[in-house]
Amino acid sequence: MLPRRRFTLYTNCFVGNTNRTICCKGQRAATVLNIKANTADNQDNNGEVLRVVRNIRSAPPRFRADVTEITGKRKKSFSNPETIENFQREKHVRLEEEIKLKHLEQLMEEFDIHDPEDIWVPAESGYFPPKLVKRIPGCMNVTEFQETIAKVLGTNEYDDYLGKLFTKLDTSCDGYVDWNEFCTYMLLLYRENDYLRSKKEIPFLQEPKIRHIVQNRQEQTTKMIAIDNPTKFVTISREGIMSVWNPNMQFERSYNVSEDDDESQKRRFKMWVTDAVYMQNCHKLAICSTSRDIRFYDVSATSFFEEFHLFAMTDVPYCLDYWYDVKNPSAESLLIFGLDSGDISLLHFKRPLTQLFETPFLSEGGAQKIFIKDLPQHSKWVTHKVLQKIHPEIIRQVRYIPDSDAIISSSGCSRSAVVIADVCGLKKNYVFRIEKGVECFDHNRNLNILVTGSIDHYIRVWNPYVTSKPTAILTGHSTGVIGVTIHEEFSQVFSYSKDAVIKVWDVKEQTCLQTIVLKFPSSIHGRMPEHGQFPMHLQPVPHSSLLVTCNDYIGMMKLGKGAEPTSVMPLTHDTQLCCAIYNQFFKQVVTGCDSSCIAVWDIETGNKAIVFSNAHGEEEITTMVFDETWRRLITGARNGSIKVWNFQNGHNLHKLEAADDAEVTGILPILDKRVIMAIGWSQQITLYDDSDGDNMYVSANSDWKGGQLHKEDILAIDKCSPNFIATGSFDGEIIIWDIETEKLFVRLRKGQPPDLSGKIEDLTSEPSSASTSTKSTGTRPNSRHKKSHKLSKGQPAPVDKLLFLKARAAAGARYADGAILVSSEAGVLRFWSIYGQKKEIGYFYVPDNEDESVLTMCTPASNTILVTGDTQGNIKIWNITDYCIKPQEKTIKSKPMLVSSWRAHDGTVVSVDYLEHEDGVFILSASTDKTARLWSTDGRYVGTFGQKQSWNLKHPSTWMHPKTPWSILEEQTEEEEEETHSTINRQETTITEVETIPEFDEVALPGEMENGDKVPNEIDASQGKTEIRPQTFNVSTKPRVKISEFPRDQRLRYRSQTFPTGFNRTDPSKTFLGIKVERDFARKQQDRKGRRDHYGGINFQETSRFGKLCSPFQALQTPELRAIQMPKNLPLSDRMLSKGYTSDNLTQEQLKTMDFSLVRPDSSLYGADEPLVKKTSSRRPSEDKQAGKLPPIKSGRWSRLSSMNITKKTAALT
Repeated sequence: MLPRRRFTLYTNCFVGNTNRTICCKGQRAATVLNIKANTADNQDNNGEVLRVVRNIRSAPPRFRADVTEITGKRKKSFSNPETIENFQREKHVRLEEEIKLKHLEQLMEEFDIHDPEDIWVPAESGYFPPKLVKRIPGCMNVTEFQETIAKVLGTNEYDDYLGKLFTKLDTSCDGYVDWNEFCTYMLLLYRENDYLRSKKEIPFLQEPKIRHIVQNRQEQTTKMIAIDNPTKFVTISREGIMSVWNPNMQFERSYNVSEDDDESQKRRFKMWVTDAVYMQNCHKLAICSTSRDIRFYDVSATSFFEEFHLFAMTDVPYCLDYWYDVKNPSAESLLIFGLDSGDISLLHFKRPLTQLFETPFLSEGGAQKIFIKDLPQHSKWVTHKVLQKIHPEIIRQVRYIPDSDAIISSSGCSRSAVVIADVCGLKKNYVFRIEKGVECFDHNRNLNILVTGSIDHYIRVWNPYVTSKPTAILTGHSTGVIGVTIHEEFSQVFSYSKDAVIKVWDVKEQTCLQTIVLKFPSSIHGRMPEHGQFPMHLQPVPHSSLLVTCNDYIGMMKLGKGAEPTSVMPLTHDTQLCCAIYNQFFKQVVTGCDSSCIAVWDIETGNKAIVFSNAHGEEEITTMVFDETWRRLITGARNGSIKVWNFQNGHNLHKLEAADDAEVTGILPILDKRVIMAIGWSQQITLYDDSDGDNMYVSANSDWKGGQLHKEDILAIDKCSPNFIATGSFDGEIIIWDIETEKLFVRLRKGQPPDLSGKIEDLTSEPSSASTSTKSTGTRPNSRHKKSHKLSKGQPAPVDKLLFLKARAAAGARYADGAILVSSEAGVLRFWSIYGQKKEIGYFYVPDNEDESVLTMCTPASNTILVTGDTQGNIKIWNITDYCIKPQEKTIKSKPMLVSSWRAHDGTVVSVDYLEHEDGVFILSASTDKTARLWSTDGRYVGTFGQKQSWNLKHPSTWMHPKTPWSILEEQTEEEEEETHSTINRQETTITEVETIPEFDEVALPGEMENGDKVPNEIDASQGKTEIRPQTFNVSTKPRVKISEFPRDQRLRYRSQTFPTGFNRTDPSKTFLGIKVERDFARKQQDRKGRRDHYGGINFQETSRFGKLCSPFQALQTPELRAIQMPKNLPLSDRMLSKGYTSDNLTQEQLKTMDFSLVRPDSSLYGADEPLVKKTSSRRPSEDKQAGKLPPIKSGRWSRLSSMNITKKTAALT
């Protein structure tokens, strides 16, 4: 009988409503330690259990001795780093959570007094009498456990659930549960509740973004403000530099708030900004300074400009606050500013959306300056009021409460640290006296709390109407608190201290939930950093973030998790899966992923039951397996660590020593020998002793009697009853071992050394895309992470998977010479015989394409079919009932009958499992595409683990069938196309040759033919220079059709790629511009086609009536062109009149044939003048008249030129 006490609990810890009681059972007496609960409400605080455990461990020796008597020789429990989440608590309340303190005390007493009778165990043979076995007191079987719980609770309604609870507690599978095992389970439950509570309340889960504000010129930031439409962050330095940032903390522009440069140089003192506030309804920014003024900036446009300047105040405005009616933004608003004299001034703007002040006509531009004493002249728009002597010193912060028409103000005076004053002065002021005053405060009406922060490091929570004593004092800061803010939705308080430490406080429990130490570059040398007056700003949704400043740096911390990329398809995990296995005892599915997260799912509904993350820290989980009792889960990681779990509650039972810092590829628990066998990249077979249930840390044993014969990494292992195991390595070696003797039984194939000549040839040859992707993954043989499974030259095929056909092995002589072992090697399944003379009986290639692999196989108990999953994402079911049952003269190369095949995943299928459920037979698959899915044996899609909609295996109508995993993606694609091309008439297209701008999805680029060969540029050497001539290229077009209409083989070929999903995507091997450029190019072509379909084709006869092309598409919308009508009373020239034309007989045809060219003189007096006059015709005027031409013009420029020539000629002759 296996030891039962493998759980560990040194104290029995339970939590009640009002006090927490720890019962340490010694002899018969019990010592009770009562710890008062400091909770704000009456709810249980399960998170204090671990603290109570630490208190007991530090108790006096008398208590520790009593505990030892209970636990015996138990070793210490793990400080488990993993976190546990249970997802079934909303559907039904678990019995464990309904148990109260009195019930636990009664249960402890029942276990204490439990003294069962001895039992008679019959012998294995009838010739021997039965044996009397003594029962251990305090150990109950399932019947006794149910009776005890029913007795304590006084009801039998939980009997069905108690059976499931008993199986969760009895991980040792001996049929008994003791008090310590029950206590351990309860402690883990409380720790789970504590983790879930703290996880939901921790707001900051991301690293902060820290930016340097160079424009501040090493001055600290006084105030941070958020403006909207669009959202921008504005930081204002002490010297008046205003910087604008986008929501991603990228700098955009800056402004200077101070006066003109010429005047600022003459000033004897510098102006310091004291505060600023955003006036949201009128899009103004009010900034006050030590110059005793307030500047109003208009921020409604892209560029900010100063609009009003209120100056010459009697005192310095030190803090600001602004209020307006959200429901009526145009109504009266209020600007409040506290002065350094202790007074509070109020500006009531009557119509803020229209105008703030009176704006007379000004001849010069710039801001309008308003003297504070001239405010009565602006009474139409604003009124001024002063509340005097609210504080005896500088007012540090003000806040207006519209519900009570009061103002909260704070100062550093201890006698009046916080004052709530009525604006009308009709009510008595509430004065809060705090030693050393108040640096900051925040108020929330819905929570009805006032939170103050002081230089004494304390944060005080007040009832706003009780000034005598705070309701809570939160301690934890080591320096003065300079900023506090309340997050109403989280019911939390964020505080910020001078040493750049942020703390998150729970308002109800008044405890610190999170502490963040910000590492600003200006504070890393140990000196206290400088801060502005208001160093904290809380930005609400949608940009939920907290902004803090330190010197001239600003940090932004997002609230909650980061924006993860949304996936259309439901995902099981956020990273690649290593496997998914089915537990037939609990009827649950367990999945593991590369992020070291293990999830348990309900097979009947697909709902998540429990998740424990950080199972192996930050290491990838590489393999998982159940033990033969189906009670324990064993996982292996990439760093060689192995852990044993109670997967029902996430309790780590054992940690197995790593044989080497190398990946674990296979785990095989052997119940008969009480050992756990592991293989991996250590190239060794490692054994772990599993006989001692109390042994928390199990050492590795590499003393395999048969010797470590594998020379390469061992990738696969499988067991066959009664005593055979098979191992396969990366070099193709397959060895059958005898478990009893640990000796070699038969070597089916010896490892093949790599062909060095082939490797050298592969290295010296030009790398192809496939080989490059293979080399990029490194030499480590992790098949799940390979982008290409093509074997390099000279590399033997690795053994990816081994599977025993156990039904054939158990048949004995019938399959003595037949194949009982199947190996997967680079996509080829080989069937081996371990008894016959001929070892390899047959083989066949499984994937549809070349250079693919099969990484997983499974078969039912009858071995009638074989289920395979390949690297293309396909699942195939083969009928192997009569395949390779007898050896043939020649090796069988034909494929067995293919029963069914379907596309299951987008990535490599890493595991398949054959499930025999009471509701039918199903196939469980997992892939590197981050999903695990459930299928029927004929390929009907049941669902993906992690989808929102649950299924019911008993009702196929709840399955996703007839949809496929890609139906959601196809529906979204169709919706996007309908939205983008809602007015386009969709018609089926055929492949045609297009001469104009084509409709296409893939384009052969210039300089590249369809087959991928480059087209050389043509060089013209006759001119002695290189001339790049324009080239023509063919455009290959494909019709745009729906994905569902494509043949399945075409869909499979494109689905198998690791590029963006969808059929109409660019093949990366046919482009050198990149997928993004090609998509943009194709989108532009599609948009052009859409415009063509909307407006119709271009009629060049309509757009080019006058020989020139008009604008391409605007011309299509122009009205029809009208014919030109000949106007009446057309003025005629002398030449036209001499030809006999009049306004009545002149027609349009005559105007078209009329010659309007400039006619020069037809002759010259002297031959020397001929070059000056260009002859247009050799005919005489009489011939022109006969031809109907107009006579030449005898006056004008040409006549003057002729007279000048004659004069010059005459002078030359004389």
